[in-house]
Amino acid sequence: MDPIQHLLDEHRVIMAQIADLRKAAADLAVRGNAALPDVLPVLGRIGKMMETQLALHAKKEDDALFPALEAIVGAEGSPTAVMREEHKEIHGQGGLLRQTLYELNEVEHPKIAAGGAKLREMATADGSAESLKANAEEIIRLLDMHFGKEEQILFPMVEHMLDREVMGAVLRKMETMTLS
Repeated sequence: MDPIQHLLDEHRVIMAQIADLRKAAADLAVRGNAALPDVLPVLGRIGKMMETQLALHAKKEDDALFPALEAIVGAEGSPTAVMREEHKEIHGQGGLLRQTLYELNEVEHPKIAAGGAKLREMATADGSAESLKANAEEIIRLLDMHFGKEEQILFPMVEHMLDREVMGAVLRKMETMTLS
């Protein structure tokens, strides 16, 4: 296997999970806060995936693939500079999702459970569903755009510019990477 195929395989696995996020965002759009009990577990899984699997995927690109390409084309103003910025934006949205879920589950939910009907009414009017929907839609938009650029532009460029020896070294480096 080559490093591009390795990354494409990860794209497929990640986007299969994002399909669940698409469904959750659609459910939030239709049912609002009434959908929260059904979508919160999905959003939690997506937040965790972004913090682990997606973060490791980006690290493989940032620390193994991009340097190999930058050795040829340079870093400043290159496609890899754009991809690195998009990685930061995607991870920022993942952080926002995790923070929103934390606030909803750890801060709001215990108060709602303890406060009874009045607090439940207030919670359904506070826009939690709208903010989660907007965050989910932004994550989907960013990943669709980012992976599309990689698959249509960056990866073909890499395959054209890097020889087998360099590609092998990139793959070996990817295979040893962890998040720590």
